[in-house]
Amino acid sequence: MKKLQPFAQSWRKLNITGKFTSAFIGLMLLLSGVALTGWVSLNFVRRETEAAIVTSLQMQRLVFQMNAALDRARRQERDFFEQWSSAGFLNARDDYAAEHGEQIQQVLRISDELQKLLASAKVSDALRQSNPDVIAYVEMVQNYASSFKEAVALVGELGMDRTGVLSQLEQKSDLLLDTLQLAGESELIALYSQMQASEKQYLLERETSARQGLYKAVEDLREAIVRSPGLDVSRQVSALEELKDYEAVVEQIVMLDVEIRSQVEGFDRQAAEVSDKLLSVVADEVERARSQIAKTSRAASWLLVAALLAAVILASAIAQEFVFALRQLEIEQAKSERLLLNILPETIADRLKQKPETIADNFTEVTILFADIVGFTKLSARVSPTELVNLLNEIFSEFDGLADRWNLEKIKTIGDAYMVVGGLPDPSDDHAASIAEMALDMQAAIAHFNEKYANSHDQPIDIRIGINTGAVVAGVIGQKKFIYDLWGDAVNTASRMESHGIPGSIQVSASTYELLQNDYIFEDRGVISVKGKGEMKTYLLVGRKVETPIGVA
Repeated sequence: MKKLQPFAQSWRKLNITGKFTSAFIGLMLLLSGVALTGWVSLNFVRRETEAAIVTSLQMQRLVFQMNAALDRARRQERDFFEQWSSAGFLNARDDYAAEHGEQIQQVLRISDELQKLLASAKVSDALRQSNPDVIAYVEMVQNYASSFKEAVALVGELGMDRTGVLSQLEQKSDLLLDTLQLAGESELIALYSQMQASEKQYLLERETSARQGLYKAVEDLREAIVRSPGLDVSRQVSALEELKDYEAVVEQIVMLDVEIRSQVEGFDRQAAEVSDKLLSVVADEVERARSQIAKTSRAASWLLVAALLAAVILASAIAQEFVFALRQLEIEQAKSERLLLNILPETIADRLKQKPETIADNFTEVTILFADIVGFTKLSARVSPTELVNLLNEIFSEFDGLADRWNLEKIKTIGDAYMVVGGLPDPSDDHAASIAEMALDMQAAIAHFNEKYANSHDQPIDIRIGINTGAVVAGVIGQKKFIYDLWGDAVNTASRMESHGIPGSIQVSASTYELLQNDYIFEDRGVISVKGKGEMKTYLLVGRKVETPIGVA
């Protein structure tokens, strides 16, 4: 320990820069040793595992391609069974069944490539042993393709134009209708129509409940034919025979539906088996490669432990020296960042931090709002300064929350005046609607404030709001106590809309009215004389036509 005392004393005498430099040099030397050790170790691992990793990745790529092609074939299968009844059997077969066959051929081509890979000399014995699984996978795909072809044939038997079972059903139904019409009884025609409706429902849904409904409709019609006074014996026998033939065709359709459904369910089972087998082959090979990597890396890892441990100890010592200073620096930096963002928009603050200079951006269309508390001068004479400041703080803090809610940019407050703008520094299409929503919410906030302090103030507080839309220049100028501000005639006009407004009202210019007239209710105030502007047409914003205008979040 005594031998280390001179070193400790010399270390304490160093300033923070010297300590950091010395520690950094020592850490870099240690990390260089770690890097050299790691390089040697990794080369050892690479030589042992490169073949396994490369082959594993190639195999994964191939089996994933096979699985993707099989998934596409499954989509074509589902589309065929969903579309054949509406698009026609021949069209569905040409569109979907043909594409299904192409995807199956793609699966088989990829499987041939995979089997060639497994038969090559560069693969490991463990990987080569997975070849029978791939062969079994190919057999399942082939069986699946055969099952699909059988199902397509069944659908063709059911839905082939003019020769399919559905066409036979339509012919039997027409014959039965001809016979029933001879009776001239509305009940028979109504029951026939009910049977037709049940038939269409079953053909559309192919569900058990729909099939039972069709059977019941057939039975009801049979009973009506038996008791029909409008049919003589021969016509009654003919009608019953035709109904029996119709029912036989229905039974044939039901049997075909059951067989097709069985084939489809078989597809699902086979597809699940194929997918499981595919994932099993990939997972086994990845696990084998991982095991090989872990085995060859274990010895190399021990070589790194000592060097890494020393690096951690040295790094911890350096961290203890600087942790307090860094914490203080972070705290002060966070304070500065919060203060800067309270003064400037984030995008403007970022630009100033990157390149301090005068910022002046042109905006072709924004909407500016000025608000002023009516009778503030009289109020300041009645209450104490502290109470007055607290009152303004509560009101303006509520306004700040509304500005955040409607994604608007607060510019500044001057005494009892509040200024906010929409459409900058990030342009937006709904700036006028957002300002209108905030203006209405500001009126509601003042009303709530008066209700809250009804017993505290002799006279309720009122607010006067003015809004204008136009072009402005926005930016930051000067070197000290700078703020983000706006310049332009549109700003002056917005200020005049407020100062020439009516207490408790929201006065807007014609340019703002044009943007909002479809979504908001206005009163035409007419032409007023505006200082510095002359005669101007103005409007009073009264409320919303809808709950929330389109485009406002």
